[in-house]
Amino acid sequence: IRKMARDDLPQVCAIAFQAFANDELFNWLWPNSKNHPDDLRRYMIIRQRHRLVDVGTHGFVVLTEETDVDWTGKPEIAGYAFFEREGNDELGRKWRTDSIFNSMGNGLVVCLEIERYLLSWELWYEDKFLDRAADRARMIQYDKAIGEEAFFTLDINWRLDVLAVSPKYQRRGVGAMLLEHGQKIAASEDLPMVTEASMDGRALYMKLGFKILGTTKIEDSVDDVIMLWEPRHLEGSWLEEQGDGGVRFKTNPEKLEEVGSKLTP
Repeated sequence: IRKMARDDLPQVCAIAFQAFANDELFNWLWPNSKNHPDDLRRYMIIRQRHRLVDVGTHGFVVLTEETDVDWTGKPEIAGYAFFEREGNDELGRKWRTDSIFNSMGNGLVVCLEIERYLLSWELWYEDKFLDRAADRARMIQYDKAIGEEAFFTLDINWRLDVLAVSPKYQRRGVGAMLLEHGQKIAASEDLPMVTEASMDGRALYMKLGFKILGTTKIEDSVDDVIMLWEPRHLEGSWLEEQGDGGVRFKTNPEKLEEVGSKLTP
């Protein structure tokens, strides 16, 4: 595992396009992807480029090695993940300042800020006007159904933004490697990790210790879950068991109820 670099983007974008092809939530949000695959591919490219330069977001990739069965003579990216550090504490400010480009010098840092700004506008324009693969009404419905308020009790945390594994390397532990790498970083700072998961991803997350805080019903057949992981040495610091076997935020649990109809514990 290593940090993602610019040169990784072509492989990363290809994996993003392939890995979510059969994801229930993804196909609900992009129902026209088969008719407009180039639109979806273009959106994916812009999205990954934006994530790579976004403040506080850090990408990692898993590379193949010579001992792997499918070794092709050179390393290939088997999967990738983006983790975001949230919080205004001292470590958080470092994570949200230092990026993979922080060695470029002041002039190029300014260029990076301009790039980030332009990519934000490009992503917005793509989302609003050009992406025919997406259903914008469903996007709005999804945004209303689930949002940042689900994690509002956590001022400081790590967040898994996205994890994807190439179909060629699925069910070989690549996803677990990436997730455990992020968990080690969070545990080293004594912090929890949060994420949202569709049906396809939640089994892996639960296997590695994530707990379901609530389920968001998007449509009758489509849902999304809010999940949280605690470092083993700090279990019980953020979550507490409920009588029905579920969990809730240990502090200020009534705030979760304010999300109300959005979450079903």
